Order: sequence, then structure tokens, then C-alpha cells
Amino acid sequence: MGTFSHTSTYKHPVETVAAWHMRKGALTRATPPWSGSVESDKGVEEGVQAKLKMAIPGSKGLANRSWTALITDVHDSGFSDIMLEGPLSTWKHTHKFLGTANQTVIRDDIEFTVAGGEDLKSRAIEKNSGALEFAGNVRGGTEIVASKVAARHLEKVFADRARRIEADLDFQARYADIAPKTIVIAGASGMVGQQVSALLTTGGHTVRTLVRRNPEGDNEYAWNPDKGEIDETALIGADAVIHLGGASINTRFNEKNKKKILESRTTSTGLLARTIQRLQGAGKGPKTFVVASAIGYYGADRTGETLREDSVAGNDFLAEVCQKWEAAADPAREAGVRVVHVRTGIVLTPLGGFLKLQMPLFLSGTGGTIGKGDNIQSWISLDDIAGIYVHAVLRDSVEGPVNAVASSPSSAKKVARLVGQTLKRPALMRAPRVASDALLGKEGTDQLALADQFVSNEKLVKSGYVFFDDQLSGALKHALG
Repeated sequence: MGTFSHTSTYKHPVETVAAWHMRKGALTRATPPWSGSVESDKGVEEGVQAKLKMAIPGSKGLANRSWTALITDVHDSGFSDIMLEGPLSTWKHTHKFLGTANQTVIRDDIEFTVAGGEDLKSRAIEKNSGALEFAGNVRGGTEIVASKVAARHLEKVFADRARRIEADLDFQARYADIAPKTIVIAGASGMVGQQVSALLTTGGHTVRTLVRRNPEGDNEYAWNPDKGEIDETALIGADAVIHLGGASINTRFNEKNKKKILESRTTSTGLLARTIQRLQGAGKGPKTFVVASAIGYYGADRTGETLREDSVAGNDFLAEVCQKWEAAADPAREAGVRVVHVRTGIVLTPLGGFLKLQMPLFLSGTGGTIGKGDNIQSWISLDDIAGIYVHAVLRDSVEGPVNAVASSPSSAKKVARLVGQTLKRPALMRAPRVASDALLGKEGTDQLALADQFVSNEKLVKSGYVFFDDQLSGALKHALG
């Protein structure tokens, strides 16, 4: 049996730290993206199960194993989780909260047994082969090696968990003056939506989600934008609505896909905006509507310019999509609702988007740029795009379009070089654009892979937002481990 212990210290009261851990979303926020992802996170209650996809060490999330944990031994100063399904034979993780009014110490103690050893011994017994002693020796040696490998991986995971938890506690402290709110989220199951929802619930807010399947639980409500259907009770009494939905743009830009990209955004946004307008007229609608948008608003070919929220819009396909997307929120704006358009940059995470598509190439040592790599990429970390949505909801001073990008836009060449350095792989390849054209089409390559946009975040910074990761090297280290 292997054992592992980790102690971390936080400059927050023990009551605050314990409450954060107990809330729905804490597991999602604490899990480093390079170590896996969370599929079901219902908070800490006796008998609750959590479901994860745990990354195989070294895969950075491209290869995963299912993991189901049972929450048990819940009390004021800690709890335990036991693996019900996963790659190990056994696992028990005990969380203990110790501290004072100003500081908290968390001690994590883990006991685990690697898979394989018991199976080898059982097979030797069943065959009665006289190989039991040999099997035991092999088993012992294998478990020692495997346990050491597991301990090294756990040390890295828990160090990053501690950093993430401290950063989240700091984030929540900056908004401690805000009374708990009720927020409706459309698109909560997506990559960004999961993090936005978790950041809100761990802050003590209530999240209601709009789902296209049959609702499960008290805080899920049905809607079907394609049919113009929505359960309006989701919005009654809510303080704000966040809309994150829309078909993926990481696809070939043919007419069929372009129609889907546009209509999936304008139709759903329009339905929400009209519903908010109607409820606002009845005196029971949300006061805030935060809608996704993108820096594609400015057009892909903006070489040499600094793009701010009042810069002229572009004239390519994605610019047209963003303009119509933002205009679809007009009914809510006309009703006096505060509307925010989050113009999102390139989100850097192995869980999806640009970086996930490129990861197999970088891990194999064949990563690099398309063409010269001189085009400027305005990026944002996954933690920060989630944080910006929460900031937009909680700070009434934020209104209109807001550029959701970090302060250090970088050339595609620099991004590729730092991804390679972070993964300890070369990143010297210069791929011909024909490779991207095959996936995205010429139009998609021009507007996504080769977009040249230096986007300013001055408005966001002036609104008081504090970044999780504002420098590229740190953002990539935290995303890729």
C-alpha cells in the first residue's frame, strides 16, 4: 500500500476555507486542467458521488481514465473520499481543516493500492503453479515502483491544487461585499460554463441552469431555442442571466456550418433577451444580461492596430457573426437591463479550443506555427475568462462590450515556443497553411489560425478586474502543468 501526505497553508479563516470546500463547484475549481476534468460535482455531503476524468500522467488530459469517488466521514473539520471506480485498486483521501481566524492549514492524507499486484497474486493461486512466491516478489517490486511514480504525480497535482485554491479564495475575498445572488446560466455544461458556474457556487451564489434535456434537480430548467421554448420560471427572481451557448467555430467554414455558427448564437440570445424584456415589463425580470461574444468582432486582419471596444468592426464572417450576436441582445437593453458583451480572446486550456487541437502535435515534438507566426494572438486563461464573467455579473459598473484578453498579446511564434518549453518539447515546425485549410477551409484559416489582432484590455482593468494569469508563461504553466 502506498501513502501520500500534503500540507498547505492559506491566509484565510478556517471557516471560509472549509465552507469553500463544502460547496458545489469546489472540486471543479481545485482540479488542474492538465490533470483531468470533473463530470459531476455536487458538493460535499455524506454519500454524494463525484465523477471525474483523470488524466494519465504525461498525457496532459488527452488520455483519461474514469474515476468515481464517494464522499464520506463529513464533519466540520474535514471529510474523506473513497474511490469506487478508477485505475487504482484502492484509494482513500482524508481532508483535514485546521486553523485560526486568520490562517488555515489543510492536511491531505492518502492511502492507495496500485492496480495489478493483487491480480497477479490471485492468478498464481488459481493456477496452483508454485509461482506464488515469485508472484509475490514481482508484485512487491511493481507496487513499490508504481507507488513512487504515483507519489511524484500526486505531489505535483496537490501543489497546483493548493495554488488554485488560494487564488480562488483571494478572488472570492475581492467580492465579499456582494450579497449572494441568483444567476441563470445558459451553456453551463460547456468548457467555460462549468468554470463560471463553479466560481459562482463556491462564492456562495445560487446558479440555475437552462438545459436542452429533461431537467434534473431543483435548479435545472428546460429550454429549446430552436423552437423558441423556455421555462420562464428560471428567470423569475433571478438577478442575472449569463449566456455562453453557441456552436463550435473550430470546424470547416462551409455554408452549412457557417449558418449553424451564426443562428445558434443569434436565435438563443434573442430568445433570452425577449424573455428578459417581457419579465422586466412585469417587474420580475433579471437586471443584468451577460452575453458571450468574441474578438472576432474586429475582423481577422487588423495588423498594426490596437483594438479597443470602440474600434470599428471588421467585415469578415466572424465579425458579422459577432455584430449580429451582440445586436440580438437589444430587447433586453431597450428594457433598461444592464447588458455586457464579453469579447473573448483565444482561451488557452488543454480542455478545449485552440490548445487542445494543437496538443498532439506539441507532445509529439512536431508543434509550431502556421506560416511565419508573426500574427498577434490576444489570449486569455480559462480561469480568467470564468473570472471575467463573474466580475461582469457582480460589478454593476461593467456595461457594454468588454475585451476579455490578457495584457500581453503575443505573436503566434512566441506562443508556440512557450507551449513547447512548458511541455519540454521542441516547437520548431512551420506547417504549411494547407494543413489548416483541410480542417477549417481557407476562410476559417484566415479568420482563426492566422488572425492578427492586438486587443487592449484597458476597459476591463479600469473596471477593477484582477487577473489570475496575466503573463503568457505563467498561464501556460498553470494550464499544462
